[in-house]
Amino acid sequence: MSKPLALAIAAALVALALAATAQPAPPPVRPYSCRLLDEAERKCAFGMCDKRELERLRKECLRDGGRP
Repeated sequence: MSKPLALAIAAALVALALAATAQPAPPPVRPYSCRLLDEAERKCAFGMCDKRELERLRKECLRDGGRP
């Protein structure tokens, strides 16, 4: 076997080994204001609803880059 071919095979094997051990990226963390909005919406499902608080948290969530 020629030297360049052996080096190419070795490089491919190293790349495969690295790909097999790579961890998947963690899911993105929602901004804190969006998590607060989720909690307020859960409370609202049980009848403890404050529409002004929901609207404020929805705006903060959007401002912080989240999606309500």
